[in-house]
Parts: sequence; C-alpha cells; structure tokens
Amino acid sequence: MFNLIRKDVIALKYYFLFIAAYAVMFGLFTVSSFSPLMICMLPAIMMTLFASNLELRNKSMLFIGSLPVRRKQIVLAKYGSVFVYLALGIILAAAIRAINEYGLGVEFPLTSLNLSLSAALAMAFAALYYPIQFWLGVRNSSFISFLVIFLAAALIGGIGNMADSLTFDMLPTRAQLVIGLPIAGLLLLYVSYRISLNLFLRKDIEG
Repeated sequence: MFNLIRKDVIALKYYFLFIAAYAVMFGLFTVSSFSPLMICMLPAIMMTLFASNLELRNKSMLFIGSLPVRRKQIVLAKYGSVFVYLALGIILAAAIRAINEYGLGVEFPLTSLNLSLSAALAMAFAALYYPIQFWLGVRNSSFISFLVIFLAAALIGGIGNMADSLTFDMLPTRAQLVIGLPIAGLLLLYVSYRISLNLFLRKDIEG
C-alpha cells in the first residue's frame, strides 16, 4: 500500500508546484478569513482529482492490475493518499502563517477549528468521490469531478443552512467541533471505503 501511495506522489511531483503557487496566491496576496481553510482543504481535493486524471491518461490501472497486489490494498491506498495530501495542505498553511505573522506582520487565522473543518471537508470529498469513481469507472473521471464538486458544495451549503437554523443553546462548543468534525470525517471515510471496496471487487480493473 505504501508503494501505491508513493507512486501517486511521484507522479504528481510537478503538480505540487501548482499547489504551492496556489497557496502563495491565496495566502500572501489575497489573505482573508477563509484563506487557512482553503489552503488546508483544497490541496487534498485537487491532488485527488489530479491523481485520477493521470491514472486515466497513463492507464496505470492496467499495470497495477498485473502486479501481485490485492484489490483491498489498491482501494486502501487511494484513501490513504487523502491524508498525505491533507498533510501537505496543513504544512503549506503553517508555512504561510509563519511568513505572514513573523515576516509581514499580517494576521493569518490558522486555528484548531480551521484545521478540523478542513480535515472533515477533505475526507467528506474523498468519501463522495471514490465510490462514484469505482462505480462509474476511471474513464468517467471528468464527469465525476464536476459531479462530486457540486455534491460537496451542496453538502457544505446544507451544513451552513442547518447551522443557521440552530439556536445558540443548540450549537456545539468549539471543543466539540474540533474533536467531532474529524471523527465524523473518519467515520464517513470508513463507510465510503467499505462501499468502494465492495464495488471494486465486483468489477474488472478498467484502463
């Protein structure tokens, strides 16, 4: 599994420059209250999509399918890579925060709540994306990309509307959110993994 994740990271090496440029643009030149959230979360989403597009272009599933690798490991590697991309986003956000606050004297609100929310949203995206990909196939990755981004936006909007309808007494505390959001993301990711594995086991590997 480690080598499968490593394969994706190596294949995406030039895309990391794009992610770094994105972080500099939104973290240094257009700083807002949403900058930490965007820098932490979007690399995981973007790298997941980039990896799928490269997989489609290079037909790497045909090669992986010929190796002595269990399908469970293939699926697990895809989900494990989400945490690698998320870690990259957090490292970039921490670096941008250091440059802003210690170099430029600009406040960069990278809080524990932002980190928890970023992790939860990144895991929610992967939990939506991978089952649809395994269901429809890698060939439809472009369609899947737009579909899942729409679903993720709808999910975020639904959470926001739900929060607006709650009274102050009903709202969770900051500590509950910081702990509860990543746990909810992990549970959602696990359910998604079981669904993806079941779908993948029933289908032949597609190029």
